Amino acid sequence: MATLTLIAEPFPDWEAPAQSAAARELADAVAATAPRSCSARFLVARGGDQPEFRSPLIRVDQLPIRASMLPYVWQSGTTARPLDGEFVHALTPMLPLRSRGDDDGSQTSVTIPHILAWEAPSLLGSTQARLFRAFTRRAVKLADVLLTPTHATARVLQRQYGEHLPVQVLPLSPPAEYLAGDDAADRRAALELPERYALTTAMPGEFGRLEWLFDALRADPSLPTLVVLDGLDPRPPANGKEKEQRVSEVAVPAELQNRVLVVKPRELADVGAVLGGASVLLQPQTYSDTGYTVLGALSAGVPVLHADQEATAELVLDAGVAAEEPGPFAAEYSRLFRDSDALAQLSVLARDRGRSFSWRSAAWQLWETHANL
Repeated sequence: MATLTLIAEPFPDWEAPAQSAAARELADAVAATAPRSCSARFLVARGGDQPEFRSPLIRVDQLPIRASMLPYVWQSGTTARPLDGEFVHALTPMLPLRSRGDDDGSQTSVTIPHILAWEAPSLLGSTQARLFRAFTRRAVKLADVLLTPTHATARVLQRQYGEHLPVQVLPLSPPAEYLAGDDAADRRAALELPERYALTTAMPGEFGRLEWLFDALRADPSLPTLVVLDGLDPRPPANGKEKEQRVSEVAVPAELQNRVLVVKPRELADVGAVLGGASVLLQPQTYSDTGYTVLGALSAGVPVLHADQEATAELVLDAGVAAEEPGPFAAEYSRLFRDSDALAQLSVLARDRGRSFSWRSAAWQLWETHANL
């Protein structure tokens, strides 16, 4: 009987809450798609929440270490010994690994969710970027297979570690919290969102390009409220300082105070409610994270206007519009709200595109990947 062990504790970056929720979704799907006589195991840190799964094929086990210590402890190969002989998967590169023989029965697959640590390390801060790269290097050396959510991410890894590095693409899906629930309207009302709005997760600066959207608002007074969903994108350390000292608020220009609303989710489920009520998701960023926000938008039938960043464009395909420069981006932003037919057509394409991503499909592919090792 084979058991696929899923690491519940993610790399400790800005995406950690979403990655934790995604791990629970993947565990459910792994159990639902488990071949005969196979099951799943969900490893959580000491002191953390122990989710209750409906499937009897999932066992929740607790590590003897708190989550805050795992990034330090798991850098040692000896901590991987308790997983000898097991099938193991992690949605981020933070997991225990060690060099093993060819015949001990162990199989480890690792998802590298994004490439910010190489393409925009200043967004993470030098400490987190260095740690992410270190865990990835260990995965490249010691894991049986590397997985990425997109081909674009895979290509960057191959540029970093050699063009012959074997990488498989494992399309993911949004966590349930990134989908609008039955209480979505109530959540939007509590957050004081308007009935019609454009949504972005962009932050100010050369990578986030929130300024593009502010300029577009200035150029077109007819555009609806812009909602900035704060906390879903990385934010660089304030004044270059480390120790996670981040700028606490998005500074909205005085002349746009009545047209821009900065919203901080109270809990993860607020994200799905905000995504579900948007008319369009604006992504001017030069980078992409794992893509859960984009996938949540597509599932809700929300088109995406993006800057043609490779990973984002790969997820969106024809369910959105690309513009690489601020002027064309602003023009497309305005056009989408002037042309209701075009926006409605893109909404249909977005919903269709969203259906192509599911945790069940990801789980099937994960089982198949381990079966072929």
